[in-house]
Amino acid sequence: MKITLTTFLFAAAALAVTAQTPQPAQPAPDAASLPVTATPSKLKLDGGADLRFRYDYKDNAPASGGKINTTYQDYYRLRSRVWGEARYENVTLFSRLADEFRGYHNAPQQYQFPDELFIDALYLDVKGLLDDKVDLRVGRQDLKYGEGRIISDGSAGDGSRSAYFDAAKASVHLSENTTLDAFGVYQRPEDEWTAGNEQYDLTSLTGGENNDLTESAAGLYLTMAENKEFPVELYYIWKDESRYFNKGDRKKRVPGRDFSTVGTRLTPSLNDRFSAEFEGASQFGETDDGRDILAYLGYAGVLYKVAPDHAWKPTLKGGLLYLSGDENAKAGDDNNWNPVFNRTTWFSELASGQYSKYYWTNLLYPHLEVAAAPAKAQKVSLEAGPMFADSNDTAQDDSYRGLLGVAKYQFPLLKGFFRKESEVKGTVLAEVFDAGDYYADAETGYYLRFELAAKF
Repeated sequence: MKITLTTFLFAAAALAVTAQTPQPAQPAPDAASLPVTATPSKLKLDGGADLRFRYDYKDNAPASGGKINTTYQDYYRLRSRVWGEARYENVTLFSRLADEFRGYHNAPQQYQFPDELFIDALYLDVKGLLDDKVDLRVGRQDLKYGEGRIISDGSAGDGSRSAYFDAAKASVHLSENTTLDAFGVYQRPEDEWTAGNEQYDLTSLTGGENNDLTESAAGLYLTMAENKEFPVELYYIWKDESRYFNKGDRKKRVPGRDFSTVGTRLTPSLNDRFSAEFEGASQFGETDDGRDILAYLGYAGVLYKVAPDHAWKPTLKGGLLYLSGDENAKAGDDNNWNPVFNRTTWFSELASGQYSKYYWTNLLYPHLEVAAAPAKAQKVSLEAGPMFADSNDTAQDDSYRGLLGVAKYQFPLLKGFFRKESEVKGTVLAEVFDAGDYYADAETGYYLRFELAAKF
């Protein structure tokens, strides 16, 4: 089956406009024909769309295995999504369809537009069960907890195209400010519901063709905010990663993993100027070939409001991120941190290239960030710090990965042009990575992004 996205977007836009446009007034009926009472419909319909355009340029980007990719990359991406929602009392059905068209200026790979149509979200919400104690969401949905260090992207193999989870989640409201989420996740390597020419490997750790990796997970996430000055989060996630085909050799299988992640996140407010964030997690389990898994994540950060009453709201933040590493996990126990469901570009597009398919691990990153809001809805931030490998896992006898610098400017362009929620925002992102001796051929890498995002 082949569906053209242009046809679908035109039809969806027409429906959305019809739903939002007031209907012309009708002649007033005779008083005798009026009903005694008018009961408003309990069925509520809504819909909308969004577009995101990105242009990216990068050169001398770090790559996995202690290498530098000296070929520059120059490409653009246009993601279009339409969504619809039907709500009846405490039950909501939500659906979102999407496409991401990509054009590469310095590569033979090209995408025909529109190349595909896929279901980015399709879930059923039921709220207020068991005396308003439980909310239930079942279906394709986005999940993110805390700062997303553990759970943020369920379809990591397709990059910026999507982040959905095929999941079921129950939120139990233990008290007014304490909630326990229980969820189950099942991620397949391919999506049979996608219509079009492109097929993505949604779970791949190596890239390329379908490597047959299936991810199953279940977890509990407890958020306690009874003390507003000291919120506490506790979590447990079990995950099974099936064995998968080695890249380029379908005769060999990489052993699967069965492991648990236990952790906590604390976000105390010390006073009107200082706040902090601490997160710690450990992983334990076993690989299919009998190796023990033991790995750790740690983060500590302190935010200082330089001038709380100043219009620009300047802040200074210092942080330290630690992800455990292993020189050679295949030779014994595996101490490499597993990003669970955080295989994303995270805090740096350039730095994420150090890892195959954004598999963040083996890292020590102390850094500083300064930020300000020079005008309404604007934000400027600068972050910099040296990066180190926890364990030297390359042929070079050095753990210094390099010095990273990230500058970001976010700004509004339009608002309320179609309806109250409509807006257009822009982002400019620039990064520099001065590679260290961890890399065989140390070079300075550059990255630039210009983004426009519109919501209708």
